[in-house]
Amino acid sequence: MNDFYDVIISGCGPSGSLLGYYLAQHSIKTLIIEKEHFPRKKICAGGVQHRVLKFIPFDIRHLAEKTIKGIYFSIRNKNVFQKKHTEPIMYTIRREILDSFLAEKAVSAGCTIYFGEKVQSLNIMKNHAEVKTGSKTYRAKIVAAADGSRGSLHRDILKGEKINKIIGYETDIEYPSADDTVIDSAEQLFDLSDSVRLDFKGVKKGYCWVFPKEKSMSCGMGAPWKDAAAVKAYLKKFLQQFCLPDGCSSKGIDRYKLSAHSIPVRKNKTPFCGFRIIAAGDAACFGDGFTGEGLYNAVKSACYAADSIKKALKNSDFSFSDYYENISNDIARDIMISLFLNKIFYNSFSLLYKLIEKKDSYFNACCRFLRGEKNYNDIVDRLKIFKF
Repeated sequence: MNDFYDVIISGCGPSGSLLGYYLAQHSIKTLIIEKEHFPRKKICAGGVQHRVLKFIPFDIRHLAEKTIKGIYFSIRNKNVFQKKHTEPIMYTIRREILDSFLAEKAVSAGCTIYFGEKVQSLNIMKNHAEVKTGSKTYRAKIVAAADGSRGSLHRDILKGEKINKIIGYETDIEYPSADDTVIDSAEQLFDLSDSVRLDFKGVKKGYCWVFPKEKSMSCGMGAPWKDAAAVKAYLKKFLQQFCLPDGCSSKGIDRYKLSAHSIPVRKNKTPFCGFRIIAAGDAACFGDGFTGEGLYNAVKSACYAADSIKKALKNSDFSFSDYYENISNDIARDIMISLFLNKIFYNSFSLLYKLIEKKDSYFNACCRFLRGEKNYNDIVDRLKIFKF
């Protein structure tokens, strides 16, 4: 039998690495098991909202390829306008770079990481938990699920419970010219040096994005899972109009491989912890129901999980009732609000779109949210609809 650990974490994404870092800093014997070898390609637009920075205990801005202050808005690639904020609202960072950096920080703090192993099963006993990979068995007092929406521990946590899912398709496309300026088929000039592109209403409740990197653009679209076919079809149309050189045929888009991924969003009673097991990030279905973004809640939940695990080990109480209470009153509540705001936004889209276009105060309010100066509670209070 292999060594006994205090904590085993399945998955070395941002929530797993940060959790490993926090625990190792407190001399908690921690193992992360990751099925891939780093650096590895990760399907992700790579937009890191400024508000994420406050939950990462070291500066990551040097990893950014672009610092974003502006947004181009459009409806089906028409009615385009741009708005800019005075301060950065997000950064574009390649996930393989960010994930490798965070993993290195976890190792430097004393955390052990085994790459190239996949967690296949979990057995929770009275006095410990056993994690089995393809050829080995590991034991620990606590197991943390940070293995995303496709991980085996994610499924163990859910126990068949239904969740909300957002479908995302994405590809990387090199700039058609030597710089990061794009001219679409309507001769509209887009300077992506400090701006992203958001296009709405390609499907009823979804949007396309273009996030600029140093040498290419991450282009994709997200919408409810049931609209997957429509999302893929519209994204191809959008890419042909916006991201590809003039005269490119519809067949030309086929050379760009569209990668699909799901963004799990919890429902009201979706479980995220149990006896000797705790989940963070996508494994806990902490995706935002409005924006589809997941990194903010991933790093925030890692902070909560670290505090709860430290208390559990100190008190030999592995129920994680404090984690349940903290998440319920914060992240889970925010997700419920995000789903509600999603309905309001798309049901009143024309009005809200015009308000953002005509009134800087509405755009700046969105930017303050992305920067972490405002939160979902502030939005609900401003709307004065009802309390959650």
